[in-house]
Amino acid sequence: MGMDGLFHWLILAVPVAIIALVVRLVRRASRGASSEARLRELAALKARGLVTESEYERQRRAIIGDV
Repeated sequence: MGMDGLFHWLILAVPVAIIALVVRLVRRASRGASSEARLRELAALKARGLVTESEYERQRRAIIGDV
């Protein structure tokens, strides 16, 4: 493969790699924000007495396990 072939592959590969990286970062950020919101909501339910301590711990572990 000559330099022209390599150059063409780079022109194709770099934008695809950048797009894949951006998609991965967006998914990771949305997952993290979602988990934080779920943990806050769970803590609020516990503070209001609507969730028992054992249920709180079980749900908390499940949320953290999703991260």
